[in-house]
Amino acid sequence: MANGNRTFTHPLAVQFALPRNYREDKGFEDVLAGLRETGITGVELNIADPFSLDWADLFELLRKHDLSLFRFASGLTAKTLSLSLSAADEDVRQRSVLTCRRMVQALRGTGIGIIIGFLKGPTASDREAARGRFARSLAELAPDAADMKIPLVVEATNRYESAVANSLDDAVSLLPPSPAIKGRWVQILPDTFHMNIEESDMAAPLRRHAALYSSVHLSDNNRFFPGYGAIPFSTVIDTLNGIGWKGFFAIEGNIKEGLVADAREAVGVLAPLLS
Repeated sequence: MANGNRTFTHPLAVQFALPRNYREDKGFEDVLAGLRETGITGVELNIADPFSLDWADLFELLRKHDLSLFRFASGLTAKTLSLSLSAADEDVRQRSVLTCRRMVQALRGTGIGIIIGFLKGPTASDREAARGRFARSLAELAPDAADMKIPLVVEATNRYESAVANSLDDAVSLLPPSPAIKGRWVQILPDTFHMNIEESDMAAPLRRHAALYSSVHLSDNNRFFPGYGAIPFSTVIDTLNGIGWKGFFAIEGNIKEGLVADAREAVGVLAPLLS
């Protein structure tokens, strides 16, 4: 079993939702301690209201358990506030851009990236129009990301969830063209669950776009954590090792037995590949 002192070839994180009253949640620190014991060193947090959060307090609590916040996952915020960067309603799109800009400002000085997954917007009857609106929103946000050094990380999610950025090629085509921004302050995010639906070959686009992502989501084909499905994660990790990729992995998905139990199962599967 992996333990808190074990090191991997790539840092390993796990994504989950931050409890609203996490300081009053008696079991939350036990969860953090349990995650760290598996060998995980980072978290990606979904946060319903990032604007009322005491970020310094959160960072202090994570440090107490030798964990770091690797990414802010904006999906829960987007759902809570009804946001969409590809919305056909221009008022909604502009409100979403302004809210995302506030997210960037809230994280200023931390270097923590913001995952743009659900925030991209849902499926749409006119996919090309939705893609155009999203690209415009991203272009409007890119200067803020560069100025405040907060990466915007566009997750490629499958066609049944969004009209925007389904495959890795599609996600790349929507990034701003500026070489000073593209791949550094605006990135893509491969996710093995979504790639299993959208890609005919996972390895080829991972190689092709290696300069444009610094993290990869590991999620099984049934949307549970690795170990509960059928994706051969050795193919993904061997491909990335073969090209000298230096980013981190984040375990993500639905919970089957419990967050710590599922993380332990996933690390048990991944540890031999990351040793």
